[in-house]
Amino acid sequence: MVAVVAGGALLLNLLAGSPDDATESAAAADERGYYLKDARLTELGADGRPRVVVRASSIEQQLADQSVHLAQIELDYTTQKQGEWRVTADRGRMPSDRGSLLLAGNVLVVGAAERSAGQAIIRTDELAYDTRTNVVQTAAPVTVDIGPHQLRGRGMRVGLNQGTLRLESNVNGQFIP
Repeated sequence: MVAVVAGGALLLNLLAGSPDDATESAAAADERGYYLKDARLTELGADGRPRVVVRASSIEQQLADQSVHLAQIELDYTTQKQGEWRVTADRGRMPSDRGSLLLAGNVLVVGAAERSAGQAIIRTDELAYDTRTNVVQTAAPVTVDIGPHQLRGRGMRVGLNQGTLRLESNVNGQFIP
């Protein structure tokens, strides 16, 4: 009988919880602000046309650090000089300062290669996009296809406004005439 009463008191205490309960504080740390499903966000350029369009299966703000998590991302980026580029990734994170977008998982960048035949295709596992300077970079392994040519390396820096691409190390390539 004492065991039943003790068990009942324990169950009641667990169900009622307490202000000092670690479970509550862990849940509060994971609370989210806004949550968007099948979202599309558009940033317009000075000419009134879309400059950046972001589509994601979900966008979720984390209240604890004010960061934003994105899933199944497609990002279209347009410039007058470099044309249209599409970036896709499994997931992304935007820190609270909104100065960068950190992409991860099957990152693919596709766009027009200005001085060569065919498209430019960049593949990597992670990529950071600095929204203020329009610089894309990674320290991860990268594969770059430009038309029939292929370059591989570790680490990359791309100046979107300047149209420059630099592979950092372990660079090798195959150029087909």
